Amino acid sequence: MRRFLVTGATGFVGRSLVRRLRADGHAVTALVRVSSSPRWRHELDRLGVDCVEGDLETGAGLPDAVAAADRVIHLAALVKARTAADYFRVNAEGTRRLVSALAARPDPPRLVVCSSLAASPTAGPPVSYYGLSKLAAETAARRVARRLPVVIVRPPIVYGPGDTEFLPSLLPMARLGVMLKGGLGPRRFCLIHVSDLCTALLAAAERGRTVRQDDPAAGVYTVCDGVEHSAEDICLALTRALGRRPPLVIPVPGPLVELAAAGAEVVGRVRGTVPIFNRDKAREMRCPSWTCPTGRAAAELGFQARTTLQHGLAALVRDEIGGSP
Repeated sequence: MRRFLVTGATGFVGRSLVRRLRADGHAVTALVRVSSSPRWRHELDRLGVDCVEGDLETGAGLPDAVAAADRVIHLAALVKARTAADYFRVNAEGTRRLVSALAARPDPPRLVVCSSLAASPTAGPPVSYYGLSKLAAETAARRVARRLPVVIVRPPIVYGPGDTEFLPSLLPMARLGVMLKGGLGPRRFCLIHVSDLCTALLAAAERGRTVRQDDPAAGVYTVCDGVEHSAEDICLALTRALGRRPPLVIPVPGPLVELAAAGAEVVGRVRGTVPIFNRDKAREMRCPSWTCPTGRAAAELGFQARTTLQHGLAALVRDEIGGSP
């Protein structure tokens, strides 16, 4: 049995990870904000998780949270924000505070940082503020790599039970039989089911190389289901899961995507919310390929995805939305 500290335990991936850890008999401490949803706090309590109130933005609660952990999985991140400063304040500075607290321990634990494929696009620097902030988080972890053993895992789009963004954004279009695709050219994506991502994170907590300041590739692993999906493949898999005919896929020119994203931000400001579809996401949609290899993760972590896209989406339709048309 190990004692894990999980940040972001009340989030989409965090909830699945904590359930897996407790089912495997591990002790779990969760760093949770005072403002966390009472519903998910109750679930953590029910699972026997030791909740420590704190905040990576201020460092509150960190000394108590990190004190006894021998493995740390860092999931907490801001995935939608109004400004670049908001992304960096949470994702980069929050990670810096965490790694500083861990490195200050006399016996630093092994840390797994769940980053993002957005931090490592196919060519050039990250194209979005979100991606830049996640790369800055990785850099913060690298700076203490001589003192703290760190592994970085970069997943692509994550979906599965509890997802509130990816599937819900596609379902209305799938039911109408008309789906919009950002950009006029071909688009390729990798995806990973949340259960497979949890498997990869737990493998990284036990094995594999750790990051080194003199080797950018060491200890950095990209993981996915092993398939490069086209936008049309994803749309077809979802309509099949719904029992519908193949959809009409309509490409939307980049300028219209950006205009729609700006409009969504205006609506969000009026409603007091931050939409997941925003101008930062539109910048990511310009990139024709969001794909990644899994060879290093297979060789060094023993990782292999078990859930295909068709099976994963079919299970979601059956279990979460009852397969209703």
